[in-house]
Amino acid sequence: MDFSTIGAEDSLDEAKLRLESVDALIVWGDEIIIGVLLEEHLVRGGNCGSACELDILVDPSVEKNSIWRPRFIITTDDGEPVMLSHGP
Repeated sequence: MDFSTIGAEDSLDEAKLRLESVDALIVWGDEIIIGVLLEEHLVRGGNCGSACELDILVDPSVEKNSIWRPRFIITTDDGEPVMLSHGP
């Protein structure tokens, strides 16, 4: 999936603008990734942190992936997201 990043405290208006050019936004908390935001989540209201999908795993092992079966999997390199995919 094509993605960009956004802060948890950012507005959903800002997210809507960014989602015009990407499939999804990876939402950052203070220093960690907390969720994924899609256009369908914008109706939830609040800010990006409260509206995002929290059912994610970051850099999961194959075992964790098969046990938890997250909606989204984020792969990072040196802490920065490099790939976003749907879970199993």
